Amino acid sequence: MTTRRDITTLKEACALTLRVWRQAYPFFLSIELWLMVLVAGATVGGLFLAVLHDARSLLAFGFAIGYVALRSVLHVKRILSWPFI
Repeated sequence: MTTRRDITTLKEACALTLRVWRQAYPFFLSIELWLMVLVAGATVGGLFLAVLHDARSLLAFGFAIGYVALRSVLHVKRILSWPFI
C-alpha cells in the first residue's frame, strides 16, 4: 500500500487519488449514506423549526429519532450489516 511519504510525483498522487475514489464509489452511491444525510438534514431543520416555535419540528425530530431506532432494530435482527465496523 502506498503511504503519503512514498508519493514523489504528481502522477503517483493522481493515481492514488483515482484509486481511492474508485474504491469509495459504491459507498457514495449507497442508500444508507443518503438516508444518514437526510436524517442529519432533518435534525438541523428540526432545530431551526424549534427555534421558530413551529410544531413541524416535532415531525422532523420524530423522523430522525425513528430512523435511528429502526436502523438499530434492523441491525440487531441482522437484516442490515454494520457498515462502519
